[in-house]
Amino acid sequence: MTTRRLLPTIVLAAGLLGLTACGGGSSSSGNTAPADADVVVRAVDGIAWNSKEYTATAGEVSIYGVNDSPVAHNLYVLDDAVAVIGDFIDLPKRGSDGTRVFDLEAGTYRIVCKIPGHANMNSTLTVN
Repeated sequence: MTTRRLLPTIVLAAGLLGLTACGGGSSSSGNTAPADADVVVRAVDGIAWNSKEYTATAGEVSIYGVNDSPVAHNLYVLDDAVAVIGDFIDLPKRGSDGTRVFDLEAGTYRIVCKIPGHANMNSTLTVN
């Protein structure tokens, strides 16, 4: 095979190797949680949170949310009576993130996505 015919193959292989090294196929946004986040909640593929249960200590609780999926989400904290506590975190696209601080007493709360069809995004937040 001549060099002229081999060159395109080498260039293509190098390009694919570069994409792999950069994480081109990764499903994670790569967002790093703030050091002061008490709870880190990630929206993952399959219309789900990364965990069914989260824990925190009573008082000012910093919740960091990030969207690692290609689908839009939002993150709400609900009390036992299903009332919304504070403001929500909007996660409209992969890589979007945000932090909210909630003043929470000891008890059980829910972390949910209120977008229709996302009912399985319903996790427990236990505050001690």
